[in-house]
Amino acid sequence: MAKAAGLERLQVCENARPLSLDASGWTGLARHAREIDLEIGLGCMTLDPDTVREYLERVTAIGGSMLRIVLERAGAGPLSADRIQAFLDRIVPDLESRGVRLAIENHFDIPSRLLARAVAGYPRESVGFCVDVANSLRNFEDCDTVLNLLGDRAFCYHFKDYRIAGSNVGFSVIGTPFGEGLFHWRGAMERILAHTPDPEIYLETWTPSTGDAGVDESLEAEWLRTSIANFRAISAGQ
Repeated sequence: MAKAAGLERLQVCENARPLSLDASGWTGLARHAREIDLEIGLGCMTLDPDTVREYLERVTAIGGSMLRIVLERAGAGPLSADRIQAFLDRIVPDLESRGVRLAIENHFDIPSRLLARAVAGYPRESVGFCVDVANSLRNFEDCDTVLNLLGDRAFCYHFKDYRIAGSNVGFSVIGTPFGEGLFHWRGAMERILAHTPDPEIYLETWTPSTGDAGVDESLEAEWLRTSIANFRAISAGQ
């Protein structure tokens, strides 16, 4: 599906249960991906060093050089800089021994300022960020704020679009195909290209769930096609 859509790479994250396929299986999958000229990468959501090591085995198996990670788990409670650093202290030696970079994604419950402070003492070539343009809205941080705090150590980016529905007592952030929402893509692209001439950008969709897997998959495929077409059109006209 990713190749048919004209994409160059696919990031397979934790919701697809990557650990259900062993390292040898990932080696075979990577071989097939190369045959169709598609790059694949891995992502996880964990605070467990042993789980990270399982993912690193699979990153090595596909010949990868980066693991994207979200430092949240349900019920784990708010994170502190000390907690993040204790976690990184245990896994950075494994990253360095394998030549893999860790791209920490800004996420719903972790302020970007906290992430920036927590990783400041680690090597830039080993620990950086996956900058998501919308995740931090829940922390009242827009894309410019996130790029100000994390952009100088960004390894890759998640692009998505959204609209906001609200009243005088609250608001909701709702997904929409890329190019049809409130994301100010032009300013973000200018800043990203100034930092990285050939950035690693992933298009992501926040599609609503109907409870019917077939309907949801069809809608996601439709949004993906629309998002890619819009991204190409606006990039060409930038």
